[in-house]
Amino acid sequence: MNRLPVQLANIAAPFTPADLPDLSAAGLDAALAAASVRAAHGDPVLFAHALAAGVATDPAAATERERALALVAIAAWRSGALALRADALRRLDAVDTAPGLTAAAATLGLELDVLEEFRRRQRTDRYWWPGRAEQRGYVLAVGGFRGIGGAWIRPPERVERLADDGAFALLVSDTWWRLDSDVWGARLSSLPEEPSPSPARDDGVSVVIGPDTHLAWVHVREQG
Repeated sequence: MNRLPVQLANIAAPFTPADLPDLSAAGLDAALAAASVRAAHGDPVLFAHALAAGVATDPAAATERERALALVAIAAWRSGALALRADALRRLDAVDTAPGLTAAAATLGLELDVLEEFRRRQRTDRYWWPGRAEQRGYVLAVGGFRGIGGAWIRPPERVERLADDGAFALLVSDTWWRLDSDVWGARLSSLPEEPSPSPARDDGVSVVIGPDTHLAWVHVREQG
């Protein structure tokens, strides 16, 4: 599994640097959660900043277990732990109080007035975030030249859509790579053989490659 940094088009995370909040009163170990985020290929520093932003907005989350668990899950997803997406979305959809919604928005780094649209759109569009149109549909980039810390020795040559949501296969120098991604992050893993492509989908999502770049860009064409 490749743990290379992902270049997000949604600019830098809008969080104030902060230490991990103390969640022991809620029965949770924030340091252990951060270690789990790292194991899930997320950024533990970003996790700390996102979680601290949420708890600062809703201090009761530091003592109430379910509220704390919701913010931990959302912060983990926000930090790029892609495997935790489903749990974070489930908990995000369940938030129905004003303090909880405000804290969830803070944890995601979003304005409260766009949180409901974000929740609604994420159910069908894993790449949506406010401002995507202003970025011309570009969401993130992965790969890069291995000689300067990237993944690949040559530019990607071919892209195939896979059956799973957010999944693509890329051929790079006779090796197939699997790309899994969503709005907050991505992961690359090598494949033992050429995968079976999935039928084309009319969702506007594609991976853009070119002969003069080692990066692969996830792009979403706005619909309608």
